[in-house]
Amino acid sequence: MSTGYDLPTWAPLPALADEGFDRLAATVARELGVDRSIVVLVSKAGQVIPGAYGLPEPWVTRRSMPLSHSLSQRVTSTGQPLVLRDARADPATADSPSVRELGVVAYAGMPLWDATGRPIGVLVASDLGPRDWTAAELETLRRLAAEGSRQLQVQAVELAEREALAAAVRDDGTARAAAERARGQLLEAEAEADRTRLVARLSGALLTAGSLDEVLRSVDRFVRSPLGSRSVLLGVAEAGCPDVRVWATVAGTPPTAEPVAVLALTDLHPLTAAMTERRLVTVGAGGEEFPQLAPLPPGTATVLAAPLVLGQHSGIGALALGWTQRRALDASVRTVAADLAQHVGHALDRELLREQRRWLAGDPADLAPRRP
Repeated sequence: MSTGYDLPTWAPLPALADEGFDRLAATVARELGVDRSIVVLVSKAGQVIPGAYGLPEPWVTRRSMPLSHSLSQRVTSTGQPLVLRDARADPATADSPSVRELGVVAYAGMPLWDATGRPIGVLVASDLGPRDWTAAELETLRRLAAEGSRQLQVQAVELAEREALAAAVRDDGTARAAAERARGQLLEAEAEADRTRLVARLSGALLTAGSLDEVLRSVDRFVRSPLGSRSVLLGVAEAGCPDVRVWATVAGTPPTAEPVAVLALTDLHPLTAAMTERRLVTVGAGGEEFPQLAPLPPGTATVLAAPLVLGQHSGIGALALGWTQRRALDASVRTVAADLAQHVGHALDRELLREQRRWLAGDPADLAPRRP
């Protein structure tokens, strides 16, 4: 078996019936006149079946099967359709539990693609007896699979958005609970309470941020007074892209909606070092030295850059704070920066997912699979 594609670790949707995919399976069965049709998503954990028509129990209730029952794994491994007149006559499929236990004989499967151009599922039509598939029938199945791919991409992004927001809400609640506990601490713990309250306020403000410039504006407002930072950079690199888009805000200047600079991931810059090495990076006051600090303003003497955690989006990012004077970046300031980066990462995660969702909602002609 050709293995041009690795199976994903998990399926993008849960093992539950989905009304839209059930309709798609019923449409396949009606237009092709087949006994069964399923929408199956294949991963290393097994296969889930969000859409089904004619599937027997217990599978129609379970909506999942082990990989041992999978004929569709051949499709997701190669990215190519699989068409069988009689699966019992094919040595590669004759002993499959799908053939022996479920009675699958004729099989036609077209790949379903995710937004990055990876085959992660299959739209399947099958019969309980041999069948000579016509070119018109396979073209119909291919057309319906293209519709299913678009539906799958949109639903996967919507689910990721909900999970990203849920993570942000959970962390916001944790920060607020910690702030309430801090109010009762002794005087010597007041500095820690101040830090926690700052992060909690920023987290709440970021929950409503709807764009990258709003994220920057919120960060700038909350760090300028307590930390004395005069400039903020936000860097983002999409998965597989060597370029880092950089947004910036400087005290007294509103942030812009568009990036102010583009760096290369290989550039020697605090932002790129924090992103690629996943660590806090300090410049000045006994920290590291970098030949390039722009687009931080001239005269920046101290920099603290922190990596961002993007839980749902595949890109990477970093946040950098700049000071015009040399200052000690003690453990308290480092902790504040790490906490800020966590909540900024959630906000950036949601904005990047919204950007991907807007792309998916565009012209269908622009939605062809982006092959690796």
